[in-house]
Amino acid sequence: MLKIIKRILGCLIVLGGIIVVDRILMYVLVDDTENEIRYAMHEFYEQENIDSLFLGSSLVFCGYDPRILDEVWDENTYLAATPVQKIDGGYYLLKEAIKKNDIKTVYVDMFYRHFRDIPKQRAEEQMEYIYCITDYMEHNWNRFEFLVTASGNDRYINSFFVPSRYGNYLLDLKRIERVVKAKRSDFYTNYEEPGGFYKGAMFNPNSEGNPNLVGSLDKHNFAVIEEEVISQYSLDCLDKMVKLCKEEGIRLVLVATPITDLFIKAVGNYDVYCNYMKEYAKQNEIEYYDFNLCKKDILSFERKDFLDTIHLSGVGNEKYTKIFADIMLINSKEDREKCFYNSVEEKMSDLEKQIFGVSYKKKETEEDRYIFDIVSNYEVDVEYKFSIVDNKNNDIEVIQEFGTNNELSVNGERKKYKIIVRNISTKEICEEVFVDL
Repeated sequence: MLKIIKRILGCLIVLGGIIVVDRILMYVLVDDTENEIRYAMHEFYEQENIDSLFLGSSLVFCGYDPRILDEVWDENTYLAATPVQKIDGGYYLLKEAIKKNDIKTVYVDMFYRHFRDIPKQRAEEQMEYIYCITDYMEHNWNRFEFLVTASGNDRYINSFFVPSRYGNYLLDLKRIERVVKAKRSDFYTNYEEPGGFYKGAMFNPNSEGNPNLVGSLDKHNFAVIEEEVISQYSLDCLDKMVKLCKEEGIRLVLVATPITDLFIKAVGNYDVYCNYMKEYAKQNEIEYYDFNLCKKDILSFERKDFLDTIHLSGVGNEKYTKIFADIMLINSKEDREKCFYNSVEEKMSDLEKQIFGVSYKKKETEEDRYIFDIVSNYEVDVEYKFSIVDNKNNDIEVIQEFGTNNELSVNGERKKYKIIVRNISTKEICEEVFVDL
């Protein structure tokens, strides 16, 4: 019996030593002095009470303004949003939130591209989006369970022993000195608010965007909806979230935060995902609203309302948040649903004729050749001009004057290209975009 006790004590001492070393190395190696997520997670735990909780990725912290929501709803909202947040991250943040808050409603952003992966396939880059949550979670069972399920066991060392990710800085004494000095500042120790942050929101109010409306037709950009709309792992996590909300008496609303019509149209089969989510919501007796299908007389956007193809600008955020808040106040679910088109096709046919942007893809038979096409809601004949430009978008070399050829060959080192699209009949410039190829 005494031997067993000694062994247990020995294990506890070793474990305690590891924890102490972990804390010390984290302090001197991990440079999170300007990490907004650190501050956001701190505020998440410090809220007096959260009435409405938002979960999701950067679409959420760019897309909603808690100040407007609080005023319209007369309650406290918080955006527990993190970069590229997957459904498992949202689930464990919800579990953390319900421990300290009497939550009435949970809104989960359902950007389709974030629900297709499985833990064992997550690369180190993807794990960084997990770590930005777990590194600042309270050290409890939820954190442990999340880290165990979020990746394959080959990543456990980096997951549980954070300094292992920063071992290459161990002998960089100048960096260590800088990090320690920054962490001793009042800004760091007192969790002083970084600029442009409010209750999980991170955007510049009143700012206008001028996005480069172009994207590639591949799995990382305008990715078509695959046969498996949501991975089984993501579906299991979503099921657990639904069950948890029902057990806690929380209203769960699945939401698609608006992105550009360029993105929705370029995907080609977005309705497959939308219909899947509608059916899922129906079967589980919850709500799903896709604001990409909001009727044009209720919500419409201009170019300045977006920062890029998926993120709202400050003015777009304000416009959308006000409409979102009002629609969520409509008493009847049936009346709320009347605010939306039934499909992308129905929406496109109701919009004025317009060109949304440009898409491109590699030619199947030639790796160094790209095919460009306009993305629009009507048939129009166009011609293309291709140029090589510098970092300031000034022309260096014209590769093709205006012509119907829409294929561009790229040879040698990576360059920046300008593509101008012009209506053949009217000679009107439809779009001017830039790509690095």
